[in-house]
Amino acid sequence: MTAALLYRLIDGNTKNVLHSIVSIGREDVLFLYFMQNSAKIPKILNDLDPQGASALEIALCSEHEKSRQIAAQLVEKGADVNVKDAERGETILMRMCRKENLSAMDFLLGNGADGRDSQSPGDYNVVHVASRIPSPALATWISENKEKLDLDKVDAEERTPLICAVMANNHIMCETLIRSGVNCDVTTSEGHTALSTCLLMSDAPNRRIAELLMLNGAGVNFAICDSKTPFFNEIVSRKDVASVEALLAANVDCHVADGRGQTACHVAAEAGAPEILSKIVEARRGLKWPRDADDRTALDIAVEKRDLKSARICIKGGADVNARDANGQTLLVKAILANDDEMGVFLIEHDAKAKNDERISSKTYVEAACERGLLNTVRSFISNGCKLNSRCSTGYSLLHSALSHQKLDVASLLVNFGCDVESRVALGAGGEVLDDGDESWITKQTLLHRLIDDGDQQSAVFLIESGADVNARKEYRNPTDDDQFTPAHMAVSWAQNDVLRALRDHSANLCDVDSDGRTPAHIGVREQNVDGVKILLDAENVEFIPIRDKFGQTILSQAMAMKDHQIASLIVARQPHAAVQTNGNGENLLHQAIRQNDIESVLFLLAVAKADPCRPITDGSLKTPLHLAAIAKDEMILRNLILVNDDVNVTSADGTTPLLEALKARNDKHAAILMENGAEPNVKDEYGENAMLCAVRSGSLDCIRAVADSSRTNRYARNKIGYTSLHICALLTIDKLPKRTSSSDVIELVLIYAEEEAQAQNEKQFAGFIDARDADGNTALMIAYSQGNAGVCRSLLKRRACMGQRNNGDVNVFTYETATKQLLLGLLESLEAEPRWSDGDTCDCGARFSLTSRKHHCRHCGRHVCSKCSETTMPIAKYGEEKRVRVCDVCAHVISTGTAPRR
Repeated sequence: MTAALLYRLIDGNTKNVLHSIVSIGREDVLFLYFMQNSAKIPKILNDLDPQGASALEIALCSEHEKSRQIAAQLVEKGADVNVKDAERGETILMRMCRKENLSAMDFLLGNGADGRDSQSPGDYNVVHVASRIPSPALATWISENKEKLDLDKVDAEERTPLICAVMANNHIMCETLIRSGVNCDVTTSEGHTALSTCLLMSDAPNRRIAELLMLNGAGVNFAICDSKTPFFNEIVSRKDVASVEALLAANVDCHVADGRGQTACHVAAEAGAPEILSKIVEARRGLKWPRDADDRTALDIAVEKRDLKSARICIKGGADVNARDANGQTLLVKAILANDDEMGVFLIEHDAKAKNDERISSKTYVEAACERGLLNTVRSFISNGCKLNSRCSTGYSLLHSALSHQKLDVASLLVNFGCDVESRVALGAGGEVLDDGDESWITKQTLLHRLIDDGDQQSAVFLIESGADVNARKEYRNPTDDDQFTPAHMAVSWAQNDVLRALRDHSANLCDVDSDGRTPAHIGVREQNVDGVKILLDAENVEFIPIRDKFGQTILSQAMAMKDHQIASLIVARQPHAAVQTNGNGENLLHQAIRQNDIESVLFLLAVAKADPCRPITDGSLKTPLHLAAIAKDEMILRNLILVNDDVNVTSADGTTPLLEALKARNDKHAAILMENGAEPNVKDEYGENAMLCAVRSGSLDCIRAVADSSRTNRYARNKIGYTSLHICALLTIDKLPKRTSSSDVIELVLIYAEEEAQAQNEKQFAGFIDARDADGNTALMIAYSQGNAGVCRSLLKRRACMGQRNNGDVNVFTYETATKQLLLGLLESLEAEPRWSDGDTCDCGARFSLTSRKHHCRHCGRHVCSKCSETTMPIAKYGEEKRVRVCDVCAHVISTGTAPRR
């Protein structure tokens, strides 16, 4: 087809005529186009087709053999070799680079294309484009044309072609650029270089590129992230061992610190990267170990993280294990305070020192470790020469620091290594522990005493089981302050029963007594520590049961005195014969309980302790419990004892029965109870007195009624000296009588009972009872008169008692010497009936009766007199006697004047 025809055809059917002509490669048609559009040249030469390509680009990309000549003609006519496309804003050179069209690129450069021109807005050039293409030919082209190109151009993203090549992992281009002399250390605003980009900004760092960069002098000692983080630190934090090795080989500075003051070693320790830390230590001799902003060395960090492997590497690299922080604390101190047993052992094994004068809160290192239960740390201290028996802050051995914090495993370790389990110390007046040799001490005690005082049972038990002296006593400077308590005394008094059990099981002497003679069991009873007493009673040896304290109390008697029957029953169950033990008075517990009117204890002893209700007191009196019950206040005691006694008439050593005992104590109710229960009222005591005589002697009207009401009672009984109840009445002065009772009341009651019996029997017996004479010949009237007992005298005279009867001493009421005769006068005046006549051989004046001197009787008083003493006769009106009758001189004057005659 001819050029003209083809031109007309293209011109009429296509929009981009020039592009179509270039694409078919017809120079003749192109000529016609130039001819037709000469006025528009060169503008129309740079028009872009819909794909954004210029006619020159199409010519360069065409495979026609005439394409290069066409391109040259276009350039010759004024086509722009730097024209940019509409889509990306890239020059033809960049587009040709993307297509790796090296010949076109050469053509463009040869025809004046600008190799330094940049794309807008990306601000990158053709080298940036080429850096992402792994083409050896393209790399060669870059190297050959480097003078025409800007190899260090920084694009809008702050990347050089080298950085772009690194990011594209384009080793060929990286090598070309480096050999072409690019600057390897151009940095972004974040401080990244090609090297940091290679190692940090890709998932899989290209070691070849990194090595290439470092071999060609790429800097390694720079900071990234706003110049705060050393590049090497960042590599270390990522645990990139290979990169670390490469950087170390490149002589990276390991001491550069980041914004927190951390060097690469800090970072490695923080990241838990012992392998990297080891690489650094091996590569750098004489490493410094500075502290970061948190006052930590790399070793500190490794220890905090309990990374023993890293810590070991740090120490190997020269880190000081005894270095101190700003607070003066070493790593060992921190490990102990953090209760890190494993780390404590590690540090000690790596020469961490614990000086004797150094303290953790006023405590030595080993004491602090003991308190925190750091078993292995303590073992390491001991193995490294720690003084095992040195005093801790409390003044005792290290055992106290372990035990006071319940670290028994540590305490066991100390004991096994020979720590002093006694730890005896001296205390001052305020209880403070004194230094050895201080003579101002008040008390000395062991660690066991201290633990019991503190109430630490678990620790005290441990100490006992570890061989502590279970019988150790405190020592006092002043003996009067010494209570002589043993650990058992202390434990039972504070109800520390676990300790008490341990003491018992480890052969503590339970018979030891304190300053008051009390055993631990005494203390347990006093404190009502039932469980504690039970523990003591479970001991194999219970010889402490019968021991009496200084107050005469056994543990059983003390329990009974406190009415603690629960403890008492435990004691009796353990040793049944404890209840029959007697005190210094020969009394057993039943006797004592009765004396104390303790009905509960009596019932307990009878029911639980099976006490013998018939066992007498062993003091010689032989009084039985029934005798004691007869004088007790509580009648229930007596009633219960009567129920368990076969014989209520049992006698004591002096022949006294319980009934007589009750009467002598004026205990009428008890006497009545005994009488109701078959007590024999006529049993006599050693004085020959039966119940009636004892009742009268007591002066209690109720007691007299209690026995006299019984028909079994002999109301006329006499004692061994011939006294009847009337004689005893005559002796009852006011000091021998109950309050509001007189001797007249007593004798009247006795006489009433006698009169009742006389009415039933005969008057003669009653008269004989009234005038009965004792062993000295005294009648009751005579004794009453001699005692000045006017009331008794009048009561007897009302019953016509004989006034003139003489005793064995030839004395009667008329001849008995008294200060005055007022009583006799009063008695004679009070006579209402003639007394019974007396009899005898002589008169009161001394005249002896004979045939010539006859015996007469005074009709007023009834005494026998001679004629001289009874010359007067007169009527006695009060007797109803109107005739004149013989009366004695005394009665004559009484009847006549109311006074006794003068002598």
